[in-house]
Amino acid sequence: MKHILMIATGGTIACRQQGRGLAPSLTGEELLEFLPEIRNICRVVVENPLSIDSTDMTAEDRMKIATTVWQNYDRYDGFVVAHGTDTLSYTAAFLYHVLKNLNKPVILTGSQLPMGVEDSDAERNLLDAFRVASAGYVGVAAVLHGKVIRGNHVVKVHTTDMDAFQSIGAPLAGTVDDEGNVRLNIVPLLGGEPRFVDQVDPKIVLMKLVPDLDPSIFDFLSRYPKVIIEGFGSGGIPTRLEKVVQKLIMSGTKVYLTSQCIEGETNLHKYEVGRRAEAMGAISLGHRTTEDALAAIMCGEL
Repeated sequence: MKHILMIATGGTIACRQQGRGLAPSLTGEELLEFLPEIRNICRVVVENPLSIDSTDMTAEDRMKIATTVWQNYDRYDGFVVAHGTDTLSYTAAFLYHVLKNLNKPVILTGSQLPMGVEDSDAERNLLDAFRVASAGYVGVAAVLHGKVIRGNHVVKVHTTDMDAFQSIGAPLAGTVDDEGNVRLNIVPLLGGEPRFVDQVDPKIVLMKLVPDLDPSIFDFLSRYPKVIIEGFGSGGIPTRLEKVVQKLIMSGTKVYLTSQCIEGETNLHKYEVGRRAEAMGAISLGHRTTEDALAAIMCGEL
């Protein structure tokens, strides 16, 4: 039977009403009390490094989760991270890039409703995460609503629906049916020795283009070393903004371009506006999700 470390971080799954709305209060041990079936799946040890709303999750907090995995890597067969759903996709991408070449599973999960309330998805999601962690998956993934999604393709697309996450830019890595049977479609190949990226740089600004954006905003952006511009369609810089973006790049700021579209990729070769942006030094983020791009840039990969 697999030996799994559960890392509890708060989030909706651990929430209770506190007078001013939902706030995390259940520990990982208390979450497991709702899962008597867990004894038939794996052996579990719990750590509680955080207990926060995932809206408050920072790079420092995500590094704490990654460090907990890395420091315990040789002691366990896998890891399950109980996390708030609002920023789960950002943490999944972060762990994907910080924890390199894993030969064990790191599975994130959460819920749209707190554990123990009527019609909650928390019990199933947490059980499914342990099932996938015990089933031979390798690497970082999210398990939610019966879906197994690779860590660098996780995107939350709905605020309230139980089926709130999609795998963007890649097929599902697997599924878990209503009876708890795990089917893995993708088992990532090993790519060398496991490695931990211990230095990340979160000083990145993400800016969404709108049709009448004030050009003066780019003067403010010049104080940041890296800027991601979420543009339209296949990507590009509006003609009226080209001079200020070029000035930003010449000041030393790296400018990356991605698309506001949830599917597809940024292709700066398709249109003239894209080619001009590339010629001035803007960097295409291609097929990456915003969450994946942020994590890759933070880790110095781009």
